[in-house]
This record gives sequence, structure tokens and C-alpha cells, in this order.
Amino acid sequence: MPKRCFVGIDLGGTNIKGGVVDEDGKVLCKRSIRTEAENGPDHVIDLMAQLVERVIAEAGLTKSQVEAVGIGSPGSMSHTQGIVIKPPNLPGWQDVPLRDRIKNMTGLPTTLENDANAAAWGEFWAGAGKGTRHMVMLTLGTGVGGGVITNGKLMRGHFDNAAELGHWILQPGGRQCGCGQRGCLEAYASASYTAQRATEAVKAGEASSLADVVKSQGEITSKEVVIAATAGDPLAKRILDETCYYLAIACVNIQHATNPERIVLAGGMIAAGEDALLVPIRTKAAGMTWNAAKDLPQIMFATLGNDAGLIGAAGCAWLGREEGEI
Repeated sequence: MPKRCFVGIDLGGTNIKGGVVDEDGKVLCKRSIRTEAENGPDHVIDLMAQLVERVIAEAGLTKSQVEAVGIGSPGSMSHTQGIVIKPPNLPGWQDVPLRDRIKNMTGLPTTLENDANAAAWGEFWAGAGKGTRHMVMLTLGTGVGGGVITNGKLMRGHFDNAAELGHWILQPGGRQCGCGQRGCLEAYASASYTAQRATEAVKAGEASSLADVVKSQGEITSKEVVIAATAGDPLAKRILDETCYYLAIACVNIQHATNPERIVLAGGMIAAGEDALLVPIRTKAAGMTWNAAKDLPQIMFATLGNDAGLIGAAGCAWLGREEGEI
């Protein structure tokens, strides 16, 4: 019997990734195209619809052999209404009915999901969370995204904005976050804010090998922080240690909030590797957690890489069909 197939579209500010994925989470075909966001929503939506048609053809399928399309979209959105509200990296987008427009243009049942939720579902369905029923993912990149799966269900919340784990306030009155709050996890543990904290420290006069980087480039990247820390630079080691500390706090809070089997870390920051990032987080979390129960989740890296978003978007289409939602 032929396997059921779904199209996943991962919409980003720079690129749109699309692919055909089967019911086991295997990618049959994938493509990436430029978003061309500067040309406005109508143009981008046309590109997305064309990409759906293209990957179906390149997978050697007809449209009748594809059950549904899933879209992972950045920024605030409504899963229930299928509307993208105001994504920061897509100029001119305001309350765009993306789900229904793609559905009408392709003739295929379509679902819309937050991109972090989609990526989390991808890891749960076909990656590091496979075989579990309870998993949480933290995406460590420009910001900190999140996705929560409890008893095999994706948590969305009443307002469709659940699992914004990067905006847990860990330091009341602390660093300003781009979301408008102060002291968010994102403002301490994302790749961009890790780099920003190092840049600020060097500019404030702290001695560091990174001073030459600031002098030549004006700012430091998180990758350069990790390299310097690994080489023994005291400032870089302190900055990276603080990042691991706040991520460990987040893991303990996740432990008590949803009690998952696994916490999966994804995004550009995990390129730092196990010794620089994973081991310190595990060690710090184990030292913080309670003694009442032995229920600290397994903390591990994601395994799907850049394909998590499109696989997860396709998986959300599969989920929508399974639950009779689309």
C-alpha cells in the first residue's frame, strides 16, 4: 500500500523551504527558494504556491497523491484562524489569511502553524523526540523559540501563543528583550544576545582576546564567543557559562511545568557542541533541581538540522488530517 504523503512549507524571512514528506517523516523531495519578502505578501504567497506544485512534481507524484499542506510561519499567528498577524521579518504582512490563500491556490487542505511549533513537532515525529509522548524543544538562534508536546499533542493555548518559552522572565527587571519585556530567557541565552553581552563587556573595558574582534568588526558573534571560551578566554568563558546557567534554569522550569521525557535543544547555538553547551547545561540543571523526585528530563541536541521546519510543517498537516481538523 502506498504511503501517505504531505507537503511541508517552512516560511522564513530569507528563504522558503518546501518538501514532500511521507507518513513516516521521510523527506522524498525538498527545495529552497528566496523569499523575496521585499516584494510583499502577494508575491511571497505566489512563490509558496508554486513551490508546493514544484516539490509534488519533483517527487514524482500527482496532486491527488498528496493529502495536505502544512505551513510553518514566523512571528505571531493564529492557528485557529489560519492568519499570520505581523511577522517581524516579512514587511507589509498584517493579518494575512495565509492558510486559506494557499488552500485556494493549490486546491489542497492546508494548516498553518507557528514555525517553532512546527520544528518541535518535526523533532517529535521524526527526530530526537521520536518514540516519546512528552517532549519540549528550545530553539537557540537569533531568539529563543519553543515547542511543547504533551501526551502526543502539540500545545497551542487559548490564544494560539503557548510555548513562548524564550519569553519566560528569569531576571525581573533585567535586560531589555525585543518582545518588550525585561529579563527574558531570550535576552540572556539566544545566540544573538550571547554575542551582544560579550560585545558590551569588551566595550566596557573588560580584558579579552575578543577585543581585537570588536576593534575590527564592531561586534562579536556567538560562534566567536564559543571559540574564545574553548581557548580559555576568561570573559568568553564567563559569558558562555551564564548562557548555560540560564538555559539550565529554563530546563528545570520546563521539568516542573510539563514534566517531559526529553528536552531537545536546536538552532545555531548547538554548533557549540556537547562539551561547551550540553554538558554544562545538564550539570547545572542537575545541581538545581529538587530531590523530591528523580524526574529531570533527558537533555539532548536535535537531530533533523535545517529540515526540522519543513518536516514538522508536513507533520502538522498529517496531524491535522489525523485529528479531522483539515
